[in-house]
Amino acid sequence: MYDPDSLCFTVDVEWAHPAVLEDLCALFDDAGVTATFFATHAGVSVPGHERGLHPNFRWKGDTGRAVRESDPEVFSSGDEASFYRSVVKRSMTFAPEAKGLRAHSLFSDSALAGIYREAGLEFDCTHQMSLVENLRPFFKQRDMLEIPTFYGDHFDLMAQATGFQPGGIRLDRSGLKVLDFHPNIVFTNAPDEAFYLGTKAFYHDPQRLLAARHPGRGVRTLLMELLECVGAKGIPISTVGRINQVERGKRAQA
Repeated sequence: MYDPDSLCFTVDVEWAHPAVLEDLCALFDDAGVTATFFATHAGVSVPGHERGLHPNFRWKGDTGRAVRESDPEVFSSGDEASFYRSVVKRSMTFAPEAKGLRAHSLFSDSALAGIYREAGLEFDCTHQMSLVENLRPFFKQRDMLEIPTFYGDHFDLMAQATGFQPGGIRLDRSGLKVLDFHPNIVFTNAPDEAFYLGTKAFYHDPQRLLAARHPGRGVRTLLMELLECVGAKGIPISTVGRINQVERGKRAQA
């Protein structure tokens, strides 16, 4: 089982440099917290943590370009379902054991549930319901489990919703709280959207990113304080993979 008010820490890898990804893993490891990393590319190594997929369905994105080169007929046909299948198939090579995903840019299409299930995927964290109370997982079409996301750091950069304070997230609210972080946003301690966009010019340069790290309150300070709260207050923790297992077990027994 899992506590229905659990926190789940998740990460959209977003093509981060290995050193930046290692830095984020270290924050979780030091706190004794297992996170779920949704991989955007091959070679994402996160020992001790779960891996899921972060498929990029943008036609001009990295996976789209790879599909165009390997299967140009998919592009020439204009068949969106075939393109989706090709993207999912390629993404599965990044983390073959993956059972869940969060689509890049929170992309959604009703056709995807069936395609995900064909690939052996079981849960989806794409649906973001920012800071909404009483969230619960739910089954949708094709027996796909939706595990909605409660908080996203990129959302916070744009909305300035929490003051980057744990209290702003209201951990006392009832309901599941799936938290979504991004390695570069955490690494640079981004405080707003303009700051984050300003670092994209050296997105894969860890030294420049570190030199640019914001010295005040931002996403990194928020995450570190959240991890401290988990230990100090005994806040229940789960992983989205575990939630999927439990919910499927309950469904099977019903």
